[in-house]
Amino acid sequence: MKNKIILFLTLTIYLMSIISLTSALTIESVSTSPKEIAPGESSTVSIEIKNDAEEDITDISVRLDLEDSTTETIPFAPYDSSSEDSFDVIKEDKTKEAQFKIIALSNAKSGVYKIPLTITYYDDGGTKRTKTSLISLTINSKPIITANIEEALLLKGKENKVIIKVINKEISDAKFLEVELKEGNHYKILSSKTDYMGDLDSDDFDSAEFTLYLEEGTFNSINLPIAVHYKDAINKDYSENYDLQVKVYTQKQAEDLGLITKSNTLFYIGVILVVVIVWIVYRKIKKSRKLKKTRIEENN
Repeated sequence: MKNKIILFLTLTIYLMSIISLTSALTIESVSTSPKEIAPGESSTVSIEIKNDAEEDITDISVRLDLEDSTTETIPFAPYDSSSEDSFDVIKEDKTKEAQFKIIALSNAKSGVYKIPLTITYYDDGGTKRTKTSLISLTINSKPIITANIEEALLLKGKENKVIIKVINKEISDAKFLEVELKEGNHYKILSSKTDYMGDLDSDDFDSAEFTLYLEEGTFNSINLPIAVHYKDAINKDYSENYDLQVKVYTQKQAEDLGLITKSNTLFYIGVILVVVIVWIVYRKIKKSRKLKKTRIEENN
């Protein structure tokens, strides 16, 4: 019985020592400034570490493994600093903050990246300990979306087609992109009010098409209010509003300016009428001469 008690106490002390060593250091928080790192920009990573052991720990080394070969490619590099920070001691129940200056590679794609973190230290008995963990860093930049009229010849009193060109000028991709044409004065939207494009990659463009009917009394220029809705790479929602000015013409103005080919319908109708009239007159003259000749022959 005595041996069993001694064995139980030995196992208890052993397990408590393992738990104590395992939980000696904990990561209290991880923060970056700025919170989201744009490609090509630098950021300060702050990692708060707490000593939960009932003893002081010494010779603490905190390392960001930016070149760890066991994970996916990490698009970060140290910037004006090392990827390692150290402290002489962290006393019992106290915290220290490790800081790293990093930069996101200029060709980095937006997303959340897991970075291996390794902490080594010595316990009160002089034994070297190692703790590994993962922290998450976010690369993201807002897509820069612009919109302009790609094609539009608007005629009063007519059905017209308008094509709007949407361009993504940023390195980040835009997702679930949709163009909405809003209601306005002097025109009616005959097509759908929205045109869904889907994904719009970096440095790329796409076009949205709408059909309008313009009233006869429309001004010589109208405003087309549109909204572009989309998400970035980490599913943050954005909406951009644009007012696109477009010139409006009458049929005659467009013809006089050479924007459209003049209609020759009336000319062709006139030619046909002249031909018909000439043919009728010719037939009547021919018939009259024939009748006169017949009478002369009968009298003879």
